[in-house]
Amino acid sequence: RHHVFYYPKTVWRKIVDNAINCLKEQNYRLLDHASFTYIISKRNFGFSRVRFLPKQKCVRILANTKVPSKIPLHRNNNRKRRFVFLKSINSSLKELHAILRRIKHEHPQALGSSVFGYDDAYRKLYQFLPKVKEGSPMMPKVYIVVGDVSKAFDSINQDKLVEIMKDIIQKDKYYLRSYARVISTTKGIKTFYEQVSSDHSSSSNDIINFEALTRLRPSYSVYIDQGTSKCIKKDVLHLLLTEHLKHNILQIGQNFYLQKVGLSQGSSISCLLCSFYLGHIERSIVLPYLEKAHEQSNANIMNKELVVNRCMLTSDDCRTELRGNASHNIESVKDDVACLGNSAIIDLDEGDVACLDNGRWCQKDHATRGANETRHENLSSPMNLLLRLIDDFLFISTSKQQAISFYIRMTRGFEKYKCFMNNEKFGLNFDAGQNSHLLNLLYTGKDGVQFLPWSGLLLNCYTLEIQADYTRYLDIDISSTITVQANDNVGSLLKVKLCDYMRPKCHPIFYDSNINSPATVRLNAYQAFLLCAIKFHCYVCSISNHTKQNPSYLLEIIEQSFRYMYKLIKKQMHNMEKYINIHPVFRLKKVEMIWLGLFAYIRVLQKRQSRHNELLSLLKYKIGIYGRMDDTSAPLKYAINDSHSSLFWQINF
Repeated sequence: RHHVFYYPKTVWRKIVDNAINCLKEQNYRLLDHASFTYIISKRNFGFSRVRFLPKQKCVRILANTKVPSKIPLHRNNNRKRRFVFLKSINSSLKELHAILRRIKHEHPQALGSSVFGYDDAYRKLYQFLPKVKEGSPMMPKVYIVVGDVSKAFDSINQDKLVEIMKDIIQKDKYYLRSYARVISTTKGIKTFYEQVSSDHSSSSNDIINFEALTRLRPSYSVYIDQGTSKCIKKDVLHLLLTEHLKHNILQIGQNFYLQKVGLSQGSSISCLLCSFYLGHIERSIVLPYLEKAHEQSNANIMNKELVVNRCMLTSDDCRTELRGNASHNIESVKDDVACLGNSAIIDLDEGDVACLDNGRWCQKDHATRGANETRHENLSSPMNLLLRLIDDFLFISTSKQQAISFYIRMTRGFEKYKCFMNNEKFGLNFDAGQNSHLLNLLYTGKDGVQFLPWSGLLLNCYTLEIQADYTRYLDIDISSTITVQANDNVGSLLKVKLCDYMRPKCHPIFYDSNINSPATVRLNAYQAFLLCAIKFHCYVCSISNHTKQNPSYLLEIIEQSFRYMYKLIKKQMHNMEKYINIHPVFRLKKVEMIWLGLFAYIRVLQKRQSRHNELLSLLKYKIGIYGRMDDTSAPLKYAINDSHSSLFWQINF
């Protein structure tokens, strides 16, 4: 991802021209000078500058909304060219962003199933999984659907989004309080000036505390109330939002383009707006559809039972008639269903009509009692969970029929909203008949365990346990994912880098025993160390031309990263309990964490043994102190089994 590519100018020009032509054909139109001047003169912020990022089959257009815009003025005589500077788009949206964050917190239902990171996803999974497992020693069968909205930002209906946001921004006035956030980093002290929306009657302390808690800022942040507040009317916010959506301008070279359809991806509020938009689709269409489908399914079951009851005849004549022509009776049953006047289709065929036993009809392989239990189960509402990270959907249900209903409705798209799913990115963990190709999205390791990938996570299709998704590393060289600064302080930088590599994999979602089994918790830690060891090797190889590192020092910083990871996991679990009222269970011992880390480094560096001989000797000596812990611990033995981490041995490093 950090590779540098060189293109001949003629080739690059052709690539850029093709991208611009696609823009003009789809979402943008070229602005003449008069139109551009008219739009800019009506507002106090500027436009976005664009750069092109090459992809495998196309070019991604990235808009920079963070920097101020400058417009050249006409030169008179031989004077130097002068410029007019305009505020950046993001700076002009700061107040609106603060208000939308407040609405997000106070009215989460407006966002539908939106989650904005691992914290939100973890909270919802934490609440859902115990309900699924309740009263059962084993996890019941679950049906999973994952999907992705095709060009979610580029296809949004601007007028519809403006209409939705007018209903969401309802208060006549909104109050804002300014504060400074000071944080300590490895590069020194940094100060950020921000705003938070509040009630007019709230004290400054309450406001700042609210902001710190809702955004889960790190403990090394200091919040300073600036003592200034501001009131903004609803009409001003609506005008600003409409201007941002309807008159978004991109600068490409010397030309300016106006966005006709869709939403700018680079702005600070684009993810929130997209979430409100898709949340409205869920609330107004998807959820009512699922509810109606469930009611219709219940009606089918009740009608089927009514027909069955009519067939439970005791008279000799009826018994003789039934015995005489079973297939004729099947057709009669279907006719009876049609006479019920229910538009739902009830599937009763020869497989459903099974036997005549003493004049009583029963379903195949089911006693009457079993049929009643099945009826009760079907009539009760199936448990389900819908999550969406921006435009990536995840639907989990205990009902196959409900999962199929969700999939079918999503494939139809939502014409009114110009929202359609990417059919190539649908994934199911069950056979959907003619849609069996959707099983291709499943990832299956050498151990035979199946997972569905969703937003950086792997969901176990049978247990709903959570693992990190490392499949994205299969098609790239790991060395292209790291940056190396070649200077005299590379040793200290490596210490920081190892901690940076570990940090994303320290989230409680991977280590909470409420979600994952002891074996999976240890496997998650082991795989995090495997990836870190691979990156460690790439980093050391990159700096070896500049300086040679002492193996004892390398061992010291490796062990420090183990302690850092353990401490950070415990801290994050404490924060979850303190701020979100979640009670995670962490049963991984520190000595197990260290042993897993040592084993992972030995396992990886042995593949490059000639370069790390001395370090490997030190690592083996260290792990020898702890002994063969996997001999006495089944979860540890499971974690280090190569079949459960087969993906890592396919990574190029």
